Amino acid sequence: MEAKTLPKKITDNPEYVEALRAFLKEKRKELGGYKAMYRLLYGVEPTVNEEKRLINLINRGALSGEFIGLCADKLSLNDVTLGEIYKLNQS
Repeated sequence: MEAKTLPKKITDNPEYVEALRAFLKEKRKELGGYKAMYRLLYGVEPTVNEEKRLINLINRGALSGEFIGLCADKLSLNDVTLGEIYKLNQS
């Protein structure tokens, strides 16, 4: 059996990050847009550049554990399971 090692960049399962992006985009719609989402996440009105950075992060950036944790905390995702976010075991 061939030993596997952890790759430098994990890209074998892009469906997970796409499901997370779709979930965050749906939350954004519920909140009324990126500005409203930014205000909830950071507690201040975003500048044009800050709003653009949030848009870029959600659309194509590297979604870190810190950012996902911030979203869970500030967007009140206490009752949402990882299975729901990543659409696991759904037909």
